Amino acid sequence: MSKKVQGNDSFQRINYLYQISKQMCTKNPGLSSYYGNLIVNIAKKNVLKIHPDIKRQICKTCRCMLIANVTAKTKIRSKKKSKIIEWTCNTCGAKRSIPVEKNKDYSLWVDRPEAVVEVIN
Repeated sequence: MSKKVQGNDSFQRINYLYQISKQMCTKNPGLSSYYGNLIVNIAKKNVLKIHPDIKRQICKTCRCMLIANVTAKTKIRSKKKSKIIEWTCNTCGAKRSIPVEKNKDYSLWVDRPEAVVEVIN
């Protein structure tokens, strides 16, 4: 008997909407924004956390997908011994800064082995 993952159908829906949003961002940015908004609303309604990689690809203001040199401009800046990637959305002009560690073996906490409590098949 396998355990049922809470919100599994919601995660599948978020994944599907993410893929559609990424496909539509070049053809119709408004539709991509709509799908991005649905992703965030589904996660809020079901109290689910969106994976950081997906969350970083969604613009915070217009919810359009951010793809380098397609829907967003990227710049690498140095600030006080650390590097920052600055994303600028082509749709709404919003800027977003993401820190980049100089340490090469840096990874998100989600990707670390101590973050995994139980593997469900």
